[in-house]
Amino acid sequence: MTIAQTASITPDRVIELARSGEVPKLQLADLLNVNARKTFLDFCASIEKRYTEACTAQHEPCLEGGCALEGEVCLQPLERAHPEYERACGNAFVELYLDPRNRA
Repeated sequence: MTIAQTASITPDRVIELARSGEVPKLQLADLLNVNARKTFLDFCASIEKRYTEACTAQHEPCLEGGCALEGEVCLQPLERAHPEYERACGNAFVELYLDPRNRA
């Protein structure tokens, strides 16, 4: 069951769960209208790119031959920073979700 399928959950609880990083970004995206969803996913993509760039700048690639995802988003730094990353996306979601016009 996803958060979107839980009719009894209040907007305040959704915000609480999002801020704590307990809800994956795609489930949060489902709670936003189309325009807000795009803004939210674009913001999360920029966070993912920053984590990837920070990892690449350390010059310690996961693979012996170097980074396999040069110029793309890498999952390794996201996995290492998982709770922090989920909270960052959750906070971006909250900024949009606070405006009822952005809700699906």
